[in-house]
Amino acid sequence: MAILLVCVACKITPEQLAQALNDRSEAKFADTQIIPVYIATNRKTQGAARCGDGYFGTTLGSQTYLGACEIGVPRQHSVGALDQSDDRDPDPNTFFVTGKLRPFSDSEMLQALSGHKEILIFVHGFNVKFEEAVLRAAQMKYDLKFPGPIVLFTWPAGADESFLQSLRISNTYEGNLTQARGSRTAFTRFMEQIAGTGARVSLIAHSMGHQVVLPGLTASAGVKLNELILNAPDFAAQEFKDLAPTLSRMSRRITLYCSPGDNALVASEKVNNAQRIGRCGRVPGVDVINVNEVDAPALGLAGLGHGYYSGRPILTDVYQVLLGMEARNRLFIRVSSENGGEDYVLRR
Repeated sequence: MAILLVCVACKITPEQLAQALNDRSEAKFADTQIIPVYIATNRKTQGAARCGDGYFGTTLGSQTYLGACEIGVPRQHSVGALDQSDDRDPDPNTFFVTGKLRPFSDSEMLQALSGHKEILIFVHGFNVKFEEAVLRAAQMKYDLKFPGPIVLFTWPAGADESFLQSLRISNTYEGNLTQARGSRTAFTRFMEQIAGTGARVSLIAHSMGHQVVLPGLTASAGVKLNELILNAPDFAAQEFKDLAPTLSRMSRRITLYCSPGDNALVASEKVNNAQRIGRCGRVPGVDVINVNEVDAPALGLAGLGHGYYSGRPILTDVYQVLLGMEARNRLFIRVSSENGGEDYVLRR
């Protein structure tokens, strides 16, 4: 972020800028990598401790668990894909591999994250179980070549374990929404802890995760964000507009990726009887970017135009966001028309 802003002020040479950018992306990620994903979760735990769905469930726990999962990201994976195998000993260069779980106390977590210049926090959305969430966090860090640690706040999303319950999407939605709203206090406290690291903190949220993030942030004390990046927010448009001034004071910049063709949010609007901001709408102080031209329905919630947040087009733009580039200067961005329902459009 500061790299490009300082560049304008001190008129550094292109060579100096190139060196600064190369230094920032110190990890080349040219091969299979073991990535520690730091986790904070209020999922209820049960059974043997491991980085898996069997240990971290889909119901609210009474405490926030802190720790780290070792995730192997294969060199051959395609951007946005989570290639997995049922084999006991999968090829680590082809498939994601889940490794050891290491628990942390509050002080150990703070110590592990302190000393880094940048931290990236990821909060997932609706119907995402623990394993998918932790793999997605590792994938995003790998594909973004993010130089600092990634921290996953994973709330108890996911369907009931019974087959019939998993087919009742409306029941799953309502249950997940209740769990998301019940996770706000845990998220607020965790963000206040993260503020103690002294790092430049950016946050990426997706879908129903905004029900945790947005009210949780506005209830926090002393939390300051570098970049607040909102993907397909399943959040009432008017409520977001009411919170936006507070969020803008807490963040250097807010970027909101939206899509009028997001069918998951169309369904949400019917359930909630309220327009969702993830289907676009201009908000003062927020860079609203329409990604309808490039969304990737094959990712995440297939066929719904809701899973674009972890694919190549969005990550390419997010990479530039994290560098501090203004929206109008970034690749593949065009300014929207005056009558458009957004500020910018991400081109195909």
